Amino acid sequence: MRSGCLITVACAVLVPFAGLYLLFAVPSWANDRKLADLEDRLLAYPPPPETSHTDYGAEGSITLLGNGNHCDYRARISLYTSLSEEAVLRYYAAARIPGVEAERVPLRVYFERHQGDDGFSGSFIVEAFDSTDPGLDLRCH
Repeated sequence: MRSGCLITVACAVLVPFAGLYLLFAVPSWANDRKLADLEDRLLAYPPPPETSHTDYGAEGSITLLGNGNHCDYRARISLYTSLSEEAVLRYYAAARIPGVEAERVPLRVYFERHQGDDGFSGSFIVEAFDSTDPGLDLRCH
């Protein structure tokens, strides 16, 4: 009889905590999936001619930028090219990559420059940035 009471009390205490954990964990897991999908779409988009990936993966994050009440998704890839900056900018200005919820995610291109050198080194980063409503994801409040 005592072990039955102990199990009942343990369940009565643990089940609400597990429910509360899942209430906030499931939205985080869903947003992590959205970020992974954005990273996959960015990596799947073919690079410009004469361009190769320097890392064979994307770097992503979910964070809150600005005043709050939204989730910001950022995915980045690093590339190297022999093309000019202008050619790279034209290529990615025409890119159509679906966002987290938008039909086209805005892309930013950052070029690496060596200190004391006015020229483009050939290395650059492409960043996809999108935002959604926060839901119950605590990272976004």
